[in-house]
Amino acid sequence: MSRPSGQRDLLTVRLEEIPDKGLDLTFDPKDARFAEILEESADGDGPRTGNASLRLELWPERLDCIGTLQVGLPQQCARCLEPFELTLDRSFTQYLMRTSAEQPDDAEDGEIELTLRDLDRSSLVGDEVDLATVLREELLLAMPSKLVCREDCKGICSGCGAELNHEECTCEPEIDPRWEALKGLKIE
Repeated sequence: MSRPSGQRDLLTVRLEEIPDKGLDLTFDPKDARFAEILEESADGDGPRTGNASLRLELWPERLDCIGTLQVGLPQQCARCLEPFELTLDRSFTQYLMRTSAEQPDDAEDGEIELTLRDLDRSSLVGDEVDLATVLREELLLAMPSKLVCREDCKGICSGCGAELNHEECTCEPEIDPRWEALKGLKIE
C-alpha cells in the first residue's frame, strides 16, 4: 500500500528512536494501518471503533511490547446471522527477542519443543519493528472462536428457517419410526 509522500507509517518504529525511558504510542482508526487491521477482523457494516496503546521498552537482548487493545467491530452472529458489535478489551505483553538474519535455524530438519515461556516471544530481526504484526496477532488472539451476538442466542431453525430469538418454530415434531405404531394405541 502506498502512502502519500511525507506521511510516515506510525506502526513502523526504528529501534534507535526508542528512548532509554521507553516509548508510549497510541493508535486509533484514523491511523491507516491500524484501520486496516480493524477492517481485516470485522465482518459486517458499521463503524470500526477503539484504540490500541503500546509501551515499548528496549533492552540489549529484546524489545518489550506492553499494550492494550480496546475495540468494537461489526460482526455477524454465527447462530442467527444478525449483525452485532463485538467489543474486545485485551491487555498483553510480547517479547521480541533480537536475532540476526544470519543465525541458522536450530531445528531445520528436526522438531523443537516449545515451553510456556516461548508462547509470548517472537523474533526481532533488523533495526526496526513493525507493530502492525504485534497488534494483528493480539487482536486475533482476543477474538472468540465462535462469534455470537449473545450467549443465549437460539439461532435459526434448520427446518423452517424461523429466527428462534423472535419467532416460534413451525416445524412438525418428528416422530421416531420405531414409536410410530404406538400412535394408534388407545388407552381406556
